[in-house]
Amino acid sequence: MFLDEAKINIKAGNGGNGIVTFFKLQSGRKKIPSGGSGGKGGDVIIKATGDLSTLYGFKKNIHFKAENGKNGESNNRNGRDGEDLIIKVPVGTIIKDRKGDIVADLDSPGNKIIIAEGGIGGRGNSSFISSKRRFPAFAEIGEKTEDFWINLELRLIADVSLVGFPNCGKSTIISRISKARPKIADYPFTTLTPNLGVVAVNEDDFVVTDVPGLIKGAHEGIGLGDKFLRHITRSMILAVVLDGQRIIDEREDIIETFDILREEIRLYNDGVYKKDYVILINKIDLITDIERLNKIKKVLESRSGKSVFLISAITGKGLDKLIWYLYEKVVRYRKKFSKDKDIESKKQQMTKVYSMDKANLDIEKIEIEKNNDEYTVKNKKLERMVAMTDLENEEALDYLKHRLKKIGIADRLKKMGVSEGSTVIIGRLVFLLIE
Repeated sequence: MFLDEAKINIKAGNGGNGIVTFFKLQSGRKKIPSGGSGGKGGDVIIKATGDLSTLYGFKKNIHFKAENGKNGESNNRNGRDGEDLIIKVPVGTIIKDRKGDIVADLDSPGNKIIIAEGGIGGRGNSSFISSKRRFPAFAEIGEKTEDFWINLELRLIADVSLVGFPNCGKSTIISRISKARPKIADYPFTTLTPNLGVVAVNEDDFVVTDVPGLIKGAHEGIGLGDKFLRHITRSMILAVVLDGQRIIDEREDIIETFDILREEIRLYNDGVYKKDYVILINKIDLITDIERLNKIKKVLESRSGKSVFLISAITGKGLDKLIWYLYEKVVRYRKKFSKDKDIESKKQQMTKVYSMDKANLDIEKIEIEKNNDEYTVKNKKLERMVAMTDLENEEALDYLKHRLKKIGIADRLKKMGVSEGSTVIIGRLVFLLIE
């Protein structure tokens, strides 16, 4: 079953906790800190694969959680890192955050994104030995991660997209020129999901997609048109299919139909509107007035500046010529695309790997929220520092104070307008700002 949208919940693994242990020498008089550090939590990675063609696998399976890092152990043994979780999606999947902004476009096999990074492991007490702190009796808590939702949106990757009103014969065309076998019937909206077909040409081939029928207002979502239109955004060429049967009916204007289709595409996406296209008048086997048919063909050629093909998907008339025309166009665009991609790959020289913008760990970027005499400090690095501190351990708390003093947090806050004696909140830490 085809599904081109999904919403999933993601959570990276928590970092493992560091531990407090001591190694006692045989004399029993001397102890040496030997607590190991916790392992890093597993990342959540989304990777594009050519083995999938739909997001249907996410219809019921929507929660994804990477493995937590293991806690540290005695004798300076560090905990094992959590295993990364790899989520496979079809090539052509776009990932959006909860605001609807595009995070990544996985348009080639192997493209991947680290969508959530695992928490760092807490350090064991052996990591805090110094000349002034010979026997530290505290360790860090592993970094905890939060879950969040992302949206997956599949945009099919095809060389040519067939677009047209319902019942104009798109499904029949794709069934005749490829091995695709879409549902075909003599009523509108037979096709409710896009179909992909591979068209063989000698030893080569190209991919055609049959997009479900559009109607007036499709760009606004009428008839689910906006959901269907997204599948033509990646195509090199559009094939605008017109129903030749409309020529027989004096009450319907095939030229007007063409104008409506072009306008719907323009209103949906100007970039798609500017794509190269060809016009197909289908069902010519039903037309007896050849003179009128040729006249309409000339009007469309003049109006669009594009090639117009007279075809019959039922009898196969005109399809061979159409296939070769589309193939030659596809080959030209592939060469251009390949050249552009070579230039890009020389800059990159690696598989495209996206990474979510890392949390703001720059100590210079501090935000303050004031509520009466309380000031809440917003800075990911400081919040992480506090979150990984065992605030119940007096020695750990002293170490945290030492770190905050070392980076000059008090002076920074005063310069930002926080008065002495005010209550300051950083994560779980609440303190008074004093000298």
